Amino acid sequence: MRVASILVVLAAGGRALFGRRGGREGPFAQTRWSTLPAGVPDPGVLRAVLYQVDDAGRCPEAGLQQLRRLAGAAIPLLPFRLERGRSRLRTPAPAREPAEMETLELTPGIDPAALLALVDRDLRVIELRQRLRRTTAEARDREATLIALAAIVRATGGDLEPPRVIDLAMDRARGFFKIRAWLFLQADAERGTLTVERTGGEGVASMKGRALKLDEGLAGRAALARQPVIVDDLSIEGGPSGAPELPPGLGARPALAVPLLSRGRVVGVVEAIHQRPHGRFRIEDARLLSLLLEPAAVAIDNALLLRRSEELSVTDDLTKLYNSRYLNATLRREVERSKRYRTPVSLIFLDLDGFKGVNDQHGHLWGSRTLVEVGRAIHSTVREIDVVARFGGDEFTVILPQTGPEGAQTIAERIRQRIADTVFLEAHGLRVRITASIGIASFPDHGRTKDDLIARADQAMYVVKSRGKNGVALAPTDAPWPAVVATVR
Repeated sequence: MRVASILVVLAAGGRALFGRRGGREGPFAQTRWSTLPAGVPDPGVLRAVLYQVDDAGRCPEAGLQQLRRLAGAAIPLLPFRLERGRSRLRTPAPAREPAEMETLELTPGIDPAALLALVDRDLRVIELRQRLRRTTAEARDREATLIALAAIVRATGGDLEPPRVIDLAMDRARGFFKIRAWLFLQADAERGTLTVERTGGEGVASMKGRALKLDEGLAGRAALARQPVIVDDLSIEGGPSGAPELPPGLGARPALAVPLLSRGRVVGVVEAIHQRPHGRFRIEDARLLSLLLEPAAVAIDNALLLRRSEELSVTDDLTKLYNSRYLNATLRREVERSKRYRTPVSLIFLDLDGFKGVNDQHGHLWGSRTLVEVGRAIHSTVREIDVVARFGGDEFTVILPQTGPEGAQTIAERIRQRIADTVFLEAHGLRVRITASIGIASFPDHGRTKDDLIARADQAMYVVKSRGKNGVALAPTDAPWPAVVATVR
């Protein structure tokens, strides 16, 4: 059979469209319902199919289904009716439903060129309708995206808690994707880590708190590339070594990791696990999720910057412990709470013995590093509720909530022993040993205000200094000058 671009399917026994029983006329090839699939050209050369219906618009249902299979989904099928009378071409009435194709009304012996023009017109109409549907769908998608973006901006604009920000953003974003579970990993550039701070969905809650290196796992790949990463099968590409931030047993599921960027920095990564084992994330999904999370990234970055600025205002630059400003505010608050609930609170005041010798022998740089290690030693010795601060120079303080004199002495002696037993700067090839003189004051035994406690604890520390250093002294309850509790020479 000669190659055809438009196929005409006629009713069984009916008249041929171009005045003959069959054959070819220009770009048209004719066949009949009764002889399908015979006479159907290769779908690769078909532009359209014209098929005959009766006056009621009916045709063989089985034949139509067969024709759809033979022609393929991309080939338009155009119905037509044959009218009696002389050869003419009549423009059909508009269809009732815009989505329905109009039925052409034709007479046998029609001019092939005129029919070709009519088919071309209908193909153009079909193309325009398809384009309209696509445009309408795209407009709806964009409208939904803008609505979601506006909601995310409103929801995250006034929230300065990163966990709540990401919860709000993902709640909106999940409406666009088939997501079984998700994780948010917060980036810490100073430590070079990504930590799972928030999770949602099924089977990932146990991963909260898991810390990775910045170049580790799917999240690390996305953070390093600063681009989304799509994995089609976690069982192959995202195993224990490939995605340690994800729990085992997820199976052959796709995953998507999107970095959250703000002011040129990676503030975190969101990972999404597909709902279906054999589903798929597309690059369009990655772009959309990145767009939806953009305001959340800025909000998280703002929250972290605010938190950082607050920490800097109350944190010692060198040791990263609290500073004297925070000490004063916290001790005042703890004294007021102790007055209200009639509970004790104690203050430890610590001064390093012979610290000037460390600076003289090794230099101020190593002296500063010694202070950092001393701060770590103190912090690792006290309880979680205790507040460690650098008072200034080589002086440190510890607030001990709900702790009286006896308990304070126990903790102070533990700190003194820890410092005396530690070899500082050993990791740097030096061996620095120092000791500490420690004074203690408690509310209500030794003072009624935070200034009272600081002054009395400081006085008790100087008693230890005057008696040989490396000891612990408790301020007396009824004497103007503290008495030494313990001194180790």
